Amino acid sequence: MNSELNTTESTEIQKLGVEIPNLDEMVAKSEGLNKLKPVINLTAEYIELQKPEDSFRGVYVGLGEMNVTDQNTGEMRKLKSARFLIDKQVRINAGVSLVRELKEVPIGSPVEVTYTKKDGNVKIYSVSLLG
Repeated sequence: MNSELNTTESTEIQKLGVEIPNLDEMVAKSEGLNKLKPVINLTAEYIELQKPEDSFRGVYVGLGEMNVTDQNTGEMRKLKSARFLIDKQVRINAGVSLVRELKEVPIGSPVEVTYTKKDGNVKIYSVSLLG
């Protein structure tokens, strides 16, 4: 299959009102997918540290958002969450103090996150750069 779109295919896509940047490149990448192997699982799982001094190591991959249900009101809320890559798995944590600690950490940095103590209902974390 030719990776260049012909005029008819391009016109049909335009009729749909969809603008897809780099469409030719994506069409080329779509060929032979059955020969590729999974490299990383992008479905994020929550990682929670249970007691002070628990820790994990991972590569910081940035901040995102997650939906949570407020236990008092039942309303859906969006919380900022920190994302890490740990053993080819994306893991997230929405701890307020952790998100605050990571705002200045460059994406791609290997880090160690340690749960240090609890202040009321808030877990306090320490973040160390690894090198």
